Amino acid sequence: MLPWLWSLLCVGVAYGYWERAEHLASCWALALPLLAWGFLHAGTLWLNAARDKDRGEVLFGGSEPIPENLNLWAYGALAVAATLAFTSGLGVGLACFGCCVLAVLYSHPRLAWKAHPLGGPLVNVLGYGLLTPAGGMAVASSPLNGRSVLTLAVIALTMLGLTFAAQAWQEEEDRSRGDRTLVATHGPQVTLWCARLMINAASLTAMGAALYGWFPRSTLVVLPGLIAVDLYFRRWLKQPKGGDAQWAKRLVRGMAVVAAVAVATWLVEYGLDWRGLQPFAGQGTARLPKNWDLPL
Repeated sequence: MLPWLWSLLCVGVAYGYWERAEHLASCWALALPLLAWGFLHAGTLWLNAARDKDRGEVLFGGSEPIPENLNLWAYGALAVAATLAFTSGLGVGLACFGCCVLAVLYSHPRLAWKAHPLGGPLVNVLGYGLLTPAGGMAVASSPLNGRSVLTLAVIALTMLGLTFAAQAWQEEEDRSRGDRTLVATHGPQVTLWCARLMINAASLTAMGAALYGWFPRSTLVVLPGLIAVDLYFRRWLKQPKGGDAQWAKRLVRGMAVVAAVAVATWLVEYGLDWRGLQPFAGQGTARLPKNWDLPL
């Protein structure tokens, strides 16, 4: 899932430059943050594997034996991640360090927030949904305004929905470990309904921002795709025991297609405005938010 994590970081970077209608001066500005989040991801997964020691189905990947002293390697990877991130800048470093702390809270045997109905989703929404894209925005020195906060909210709601969707088929496995995740305490139906509500909330927020004029109004072209995602949830809810990992995989792939179409429309509009000598990117939307003079 490393490409998925990198894409969240790059979304923040792309948004930051899009907001100010500026270009990435050098790819090297992005190299260290990508490397930092690579070590962060490795450390996070290693801590989780060392804690769970399960042999169950893996959402994106295969099951492997757990090496000895994996915890030491995990903490080492997190330390390298934070060091590389702070080398890139204070904002990037703080975002990555926050993710490292969340990784420990999530998987440390004495804390194990992942085993709680709200603790696990909270870690995911803060780490994947807020701090990672915010770290990308910090790479671009993006200003803080209503639109950037709303963008982070859309990403966070989406990640929270995907978090619930990813655990919908793991009821038996979570209960066998004694974990009190939402699917273990309330079952897959409740978990899938939470996923559906969060993703629909993100969709409605994004479409509302497009109608208002903070996002390009061409973004509305993905509305049929968002409706298709909701219809997919209706079919998923009918599956016994929350279905299996394939249902979660297809959801992620479908949402990735919707996101790709949205980005493509933004790029087309960007190019047309630029060639027509019109205000483009974030400076060419129907409405412009007021900056709060606090760069990320």
